[in-house]
Amino acid sequence: MNWFESGIRAIVLSQGAGARWLRDELDALKVKIPLSDGFLGALVREADRAALQIRASSWPRRSYRALLREQLMVQAALVQRWTCSDEKLDSDEQIGRAFVRNARRYALPRPWKLSEPVAVESRHLRPPAWRWATGLESRPAQL
Repeated sequence: MNWFESGIRAIVLSQGAGARWLRDELDALKVKIPLSDGFLGALVREADRAALQIRASSWPRRSYRALLREQLMVQAALVQRWTCSDEKLDSDEQIGRAFVRNARRYALPRPWKLSEPVAVESRHLRPPAWRWATGLESRPAQL
């Protein structure tokens, strides 16, 4: 990474542009769950790390800013999948593992599917409210 790209990276991260871009992506995906600043910061750091890895290993070189935006879109899509569905994320993928770790660390809520309610017949010989008094003996009150 040359000095110009390093300068762009420093400005983007220090000014909070990554978190703003991530919030914009989440709004575009209609994610309505409030997210903490710490969680957003963790997602931006993961996107930054992934963008740097892709930039170092790809040819021709793409701009850091474009790669960061692309990785922020990936992170926003993961947030949407996590908060809107009960499906399991791919834990073998490094991005998925890092996301699940952060989501659990910051207690990001998920919807849980409940099973269909089924009525089950219960057989009682006597009403359950009578059971509490079965061990009592009747004694005359002493004065």
